[in-house]
Amino acid sequence: MTCGPAAALDRDPLAPVLRCARCGAEERVPALPLFVVTGASGAGKTTVTGPLRRLLPDCAVFEADLTLQVAALGWETWRDTWLRLAHGEALNGRVMVLCGSLLPDQLDAVPARKLLGPIHFCDLDCPDDVLAARLRARPSWRHSSSETVIAEHQRFAAWLRTHIQPCYDTSALTPDETAAQIAAWIRRRLDG
Repeated sequence: MTCGPAAALDRDPLAPVLRCARCGAEERVPALPLFVVTGASGAGKTTVTGPLRRLLPDCAVFEADLTLQVAALGWETWRDTWLRLAHGEALNGRVMVLCGSLLPDQLDAVPARKLLGPIHFCDLDCPDDVLAARLRARPSWRHSSSETVIAEHQRFAAWLRTHIQPCYDTSALTPDETAAQIAAWIRRRLDG
């Protein structure tokens, strides 16, 4: 809009329209949803990204760590950047699927949230011993093998397990099977 990126935009709750509080300009925005595949580190988000791309060719599927360098500007800036990218995909008529450790309240709090339609979450999970083994097997530069870090991710996984549904156990399914279940969930949400 003409007032610049810092302008306060209000979304009409009844229509996909953004309105600039400063100048009154209006712009239609698509109300396409965003799908977030969340989970603790080591749950399998990166692993399912490739199969999801193959299964959902009409969607833009991204692994959130792709832009991790943006987090140096702050986590809110990083999250806001992803929502702006989802908005850009929506302007092209494409739904975004974002695989990364994100939470609903984290995305609801960023300025670009008003650019999107509904945000749907699913959780990737696995038993604590499997998660610990996966984190220990990562390269040392990931700094994920200490018992303190492992316990932190196990606590996060336990919280997600009780708060985010649907939940897919990546220790019981292959990456392709997990991706197929996620893709079916996304298609059902898009069709319904």
